[in-house]
Amino acid sequence: MLRKVNKQISRQLAPNQPQKAMIKKGKLIGSVVLLIAGLLMLIFGTGTLAFIGLIVSLVGAVGTIVSLIGIDSY
Repeated sequence: MLRKVNKQISRQLAPNQPQKAMIKKGKLIGSVVLLIAGLLMLIFGTGTLAFIGLIVSLVGAVGTIVSLIGIDSY
């Protein structure tokens, strides 16, 4: 009886072929583009444009790190 219950639990919790965490290339490319665009705006812009460039580059950097680590992969 205990073996039967243990077998059912192991089937539900650990599938035979678990999926690998893969990098989502679209999100990675988009975040790198945001990072580069934000850095360009930060370097060549002044005032408000530079501030917007800072925000965009920070969002791009966080998106790149999240995509590389695979936090958002299910």
